[in-house]
Order: sequence, then C-alpha cells, then structure tokens
Amino acid sequence: MRKQTFGFVATLLLGANVLLPVFAQAESLNELDKKESAIARQSDKISGELQIALNDVNEKYQEVNDIRTKISENEAVLEKTKTDIVETEKKIEQRKEAIAERMKTAQVNGMTDRSINALLESKDLGEFLNRAFAMTVIQNAEKTKVASLGEAKDKLTELKATQEKTQAQLKQNSQSLEAETTKLDEKMANLKQELADNKTSLEKISQDKEVEKARQAAEKAQAEKAEKEAKAAEAAKAAEAEKASKAAAAQAQEKAKAEASSQASSQSSKPASSASSSQQTTQTSEQPKQEPAQPAPSTPTTSGRTMQMESTGYSCAESVNTFFTAMGIDLRQNPQVVAVDPSVIPLGSMVEVSGYGIAIAGDTGGAIKGNIIDVHFPTVEQCIQWGRRSVTVTVIS
Repeated sequence: MRKQTFGFVATLLLGANVLLPVFAQAESLNELDKKESAIARQSDKISGELQIALNDVNEKYQEVNDIRTKISENEAVLEKTKTDIVETEKKIEQRKEAIAERMKTAQVNGMTDRSINALLESKDLGEFLNRAFAMTVIQNAEKTKVASLGEAKDKLTELKATQEKTQAQLKQNSQSLEAETTKLDEKMANLKQELADNKTSLEKISQDKEVEKARQAAEKAQAEKAEKEAKAAEAAKAAEAEKASKAAAAQAQEKAKAEASSQASSQSSKPASSASSSQQTTQTSEQPKQEPAQPAPSTPTTSGRTMQMESTGYSCAESVNTFFTAMGIDLRQNPQVVAVDPSVIPLGSMVEVSGYGIAIAGDTGGAIKGNIIDVHFPTVEQCIQWGRRSVTVTVIS
C-alpha cells in the first residue's frame, strides 16, 4: 500500500513538472498576441496619419500650382506694363521734340510776330477774338497732350512698382509652400517607413507564434506520454510487489510443510529425526532468498566529461529553420546533429546523448544557453515525440 501511494505521488509530481513549461509557453504566446495587437493598432493609427498627411500634401501642391499660375500671369502683366511705359516715354519724348521744334521755328522765323500780325489783320473785333481763341485752344491742346502723357507715365510707373511687389510676395509664398510641402513629404516617408517596420515586426511575431505553438504541442504530447509512462510504471511496480508477496507466501508455506515433516520424523526416531532435521535445516539455509530483479548496469561507451542537461528537439523540416547548421553541415545528409552552447560544449565535439545516441555538436541556437541542448530529427513528428526531457550528455574524449 505504501508503494502504491508513493507511485501515485511521484506521478503527480512528474505531471506537474512536465505541464509547468506548457503553461509558461502559453503565457509567452499570450504576450505575443498582446504585442501583435498593439502593433496592429499602431499601424492603423499610422495609416490614418499617412492619409491626413497625403491630403495635406495634395492641398499644398494645389496652392503651389495656383501661386505659380498667378506668378506667370503677373509676370505677363508686368511685362506689358513695362512695354507701355517704354511706349509712353517715347511719345512724351516725341511730343517734347515737336514742341521744341516749333519753338525753335518760331524763334527763327518770328512766329510771334506772325501771330501778332494775324491778330492785327483781323477785319473786326469778332474775327480778332476768334483768332485769339483759336490760338489759345491750339496751345492748350499741346499742353494737355504733354500733361496727359506725363500722368500716364506716372500711373504706369506706380502700377509697375505694385506689380513687382506682388510678384515678390507671390514668389515668397511659393517658397514657403514648397518648404511646407518638403516637410510633409518627409513626414510621409517616415510614416511609410514606420508602417514597413511594423509589417516586419508582425511577420516576426507571426513566426514566433508558430514556433511557440509547435513547442506547446510538443510539450503537451510529451506530458501525455509521461503521464501514460508513469501510470504504466506504477502498474508494473504494483504487479511486481504482488508477485513478490505471492512468492514470499509460497516460501513460507513450503517452510511450514518442511517443519511439520521434520517433527513427524523425530517422533518415530530421534536420531533419524535429528539427522533429518539437520538435513532439512541445511537445505532450508542453503535455499536462496528471492529478490526483485535488478537492471543490469549500463556499460559506458565513452570516457569523456558527463553532464545532466535539458533537451528539446528541432527539425530542418520546420519552415523557420534552414537545412544547414552553424558549422555548415547539411542536415538532410547528416541528421545526427545537436545544437549546443559553445561555451559549454565546443562545436565539432562528438557527444553521446541518452535516448538519442552519438551525434556531432555542430549547431547553435538563440535559446540554447548553458546546460540546454537541442537534438535534431528529420521530421517534426519525431520532435513532438521527443518533447522536452532531462538527458545525460557525455563528451567523447
């Protein structure tokens, strides 16, 4: 009964030790899910910001194009104004030259005297007044033309200054908008890079999740297998105990029969009884005691350093792995390889792993640190069957 109780407690402890890594891995998978959700939310936010930035860029580009159109139109008007100013200046110069020529002719030919004579030669006062009025009108017309040309030039000059100021302001606005557009372009580029980085992170998390799920499945299968083996071992121990008990009972019964026979013989003949008793006692003492069978000691096949280590399984058939090890070994041709921590077991060493056999320490891994090794199998199913277990590792001398 005590043996059965001990076996049951051992089974519970073994099951707890095997299942604890499964819970730990499940928690790790939960963390990966949280990280994946956080990155996905961040990507959605970045996508929204990217759309807003894109709309702003389009608006700025439209404003820049509008200002460039205004600059082109204003340049055309400005060029026309400059041309009009040049034409007006030419007309003013021509008018001045004409007036100067008339004044020169008047001085040379005595036009003043002629004008006076024309007035004096009037037949009557009415003709005199008409001639005087006509001469005044002609002179005022000349003055008005010169004055109007001067005013036109002043207006054109003022318009030119206004247009040049407008042109300068438009160019300044255009430069400012182009600078804003450049900043928005840089912002869009940064947002796109963040989206690309998030995509890479999501892909990495997805791969990590697949690895975790595979490890969970392997550890779950190993836990179920360990539980079955523990139950089988418990049943075997119970059967062995029952067998030993029956053997002991049979031996006691045989002994009792022998003692009864000895007593019967002593009653018929004391000497014969004594001899018979002595012979029976000798036979009884010489009979070997029945003991539980002991397993034969294993003969070591190596003579190097021996360590107790934790072991997991991996396969080149998994999508996250390659066919070549850290030492360049092709696992398709040489599958008998284990991944080790080079600071514990040097790469290239020959090792013997209990339950696995002799292999080459020819690979490494990010999670393989300290007293942990990863044994290679050609298929994923073999990895799942291996699970996670404690093994004895001997480095062959």
